[in-house]
Parts: sequence; structure tokens; C-alpha cells
Amino acid sequence: MKNFYLYIGAFILAIIIFSCSKEKSQEGDSIATPDTGCDYAPYTAGSTFSYINISNNDTLNYTLTVTGDTTINGTTYKKVGNDSVFICSGCEDGVYTQVANLLTFQGYKANDLKLTYLKDNVPAGASWQDTITVSNGSISTTGVLEFTVTEKDVSKTVNGKEYENVIAVRMDAFAIVLNNPVPVGTISTSYYSKGVGLIEADQEQDTTKIVSYTINP
Repeated sequence: MKNFYLYIGAFILAIIIFSCSKEKSQEGDSIATPDTGCDYAPYTAGSTFSYINISNNDTLNYTLTVTGDTTINGTTYKKVGNDSVFICSGCEDGVYTQVANLLTFQGYKANDLKLTYLKDNVPAGASWQDTITVSNGSISTTGVLEFTVTEKDVSKTVNGKEYENVIAVRMDAFAIVLNNPVPVGTISTSYYSKGVGLIEADQEQDTTKIVSYTINP
């Protein structure tokens, strides 16, 4: 059970991590950011975000691209993805959400997995929770992901570049056993910079850092 919830968290982290490649871009230089009202997710059509994922055994570069809008249950989301990952990202009034259409793992399925991964309108120390339900045939399992703002409006250096107005969010997992939450552990700590989005995400076994980004007007 513990491994299952850790996988859920790892998958969620993977779909939150935006972009990676060696293509030429702004290499993190300051550029004009459109006034979208989503300062920590500036996902305009055609924008790309490049990252490097480093683990004990491997290094991975990959790129996700913002390809336009889609509507799910009356809510407009940005479509972000590549050949391996596809998600929908939305924000409203400082609340940032993402939707993954389908998650499967060892026979378990989770449909329309919606998560509130960031709130930029709450102070450091604030937390919130998302409940997820997965099924395997007639068996359903419920878990809780808790997000906590551990730092706000700080600076952070990633790959030699200093980013300002950074918010750090820790994600912890809980299994529901006999109607009580049982801690599974910390899944990740993610760092978001105003005008850029995700700049770093740390897990126990690996870390992902931004390399470059291009934001279209």
C-alpha cells in the first residue's frame, strides 16, 4: 500500500514538472511575461519549459509545450505535454490546479485526477488537501495528498541563476485506513517562481531543475 501511494505522488510530480530539452531558448533570461493573472503558471500557447531530472542512476532531459486551451466540466485549462505526458493546467484567483485524465498502476485506475498543487494567495505555513480515489475492479482505495507552503517570497538559485518571489510547497501522502489518515511520507518539495513557474522539484531519489524556458506573449 505504501508503495502505491508513493507512486501516485511520483506520478503527480512528473506531470507537474514542465519541460526539458537542449533547444535554444531564453536560457532563463528575463523576458516580458504576459498579464495572464496566473503569475506562477505563465502557460501561453507555444511556450516551453526545459528541465533536467537527475537521479542516482540516470539523467533525463525533456520538454513540454503549451499547445492551447481545453474545457473540462466547464473549466478552461491549458494543455501542456509532450509525447509521453499530457496534462491540463488551470488557475483562478491564485489557486492552481491540474487534471490528468487517466492514471493506471498495477491494475489500479484513477480517472480525472484533479489536484490543487499551488496557492499563491496564502501565507507560509498554510496547507490544504486533495482526496484521491483509485479502483481495481470492485475494490476502491482512498488516499489524501496534503500540500503545505513551507516558504514564500524567497529567492532560490537553480543551475546558477537566482530566482525571486519563490514559493515552496511540500507534498505529503496519507492512506485512509479504517476512516483514519495514516502518514505515508513526504513525496516532494516543489519550488515555483513568479513569472516562470516550476523551477525545482526535489524527491528522495531524484531532483528536477529548470534549464531554460521560452514564454510567448
